[in-house]
Amino acid sequence: MSSQPSQCIAVGEASEITRAPILVVTRFSFLGTSGWKSDASRDAVLLFETARLRSRLDLFGGITLPSLRGQTDPDFHHLVLTSSELPEWAMEELKCLCNTAYDHSHRRFTILARPSAPARRPLRKFMERHFKTDHIVQVVLDDDDGLAIDFVARLRRDLEGLGPDDLAGVSARPFFISYALGYALVLRSSTGQGYGTGTEPVIFRQRYPFINAGLTMVGTPSGKNILAISHRKAPKRFGHRLLGGARMFLRTVHDFNDSRVEPVERWQPVVEKQCEADLTRRFPYLEGL
Repeated sequence: MSSQPSQCIAVGEASEITRAPILVVTRFSFLGTSGWKSDASRDAVLLFETARLRSRLDLFGGITLPSLRGQTDPDFHHLVLTSSELPEWAMEELKCLCNTAYDHSHRRFTILARPSAPARRPLRKFMERHFKTDHIVQVVLDDDDGLAIDFVARLRRDLEGLGPDDLAGVSARPFFISYALGYALVLRSSTGQGYGTGTEPVIFRQRYPFINAGLTMVGTPSGKNILAISHRKAPKRFGHRLLGGARMFLRTVHDFNDSRVEPVERWQPVVEKQCEADLTRRFPYLEGL
């Protein structure tokens, strides 16, 4: 886990941000208030149903973790927040997936199992305990989504591009970075059985500002955190930078989505995946689909 000495916030604030640790935050079947809209997020019976957990583990192990393992800049820590009520078999599989992805290096990841509560609380306590820095860069990534393998490297460059005006008052109020362009991977089946069944996967080009796949917040360990703020309200309440260019995220649509999402007309289908050089080069973990 990266750790930098605390510095005073003055003229050098922007340069300090470029050296701040990056924490990727993933909620895995967390029972508690965390912004999810599905019924399962509030109902333990639904949340821990075997077929649902199997599907989430498949997605987490097949998309989320490979997208992080493959980062060209590995200087980040991955926090997986889950429920202390998660069935033992699922917890063991979750640990196995993370250990395999990060070569059993616990400097790279933490699995945090906590009782039902607002998700912002265990995240804040974790950051206060493990990061002795003035600032921390928090990236939210759901357990069924992925990132381009150059996401962290680009984020570092974009942090360097922030100036004093962008970061004025960031110690008291967070600043957001949103990558608006990405892909949607539709895995939803016609049989209701989840990932890998039913219809063939379909990939779409997508523009979705402030989506919860790679949304980044520059904040402090003790201040408001990425799980305490609605991603839709962030651009209305806080300083932010909305970036285009390369496609940076992969969002999945499947039978067990935690947020309500349906393909819409403005999504552009990728007809020939092998002809989409950006997709094959920067999202190589999709090769087997």
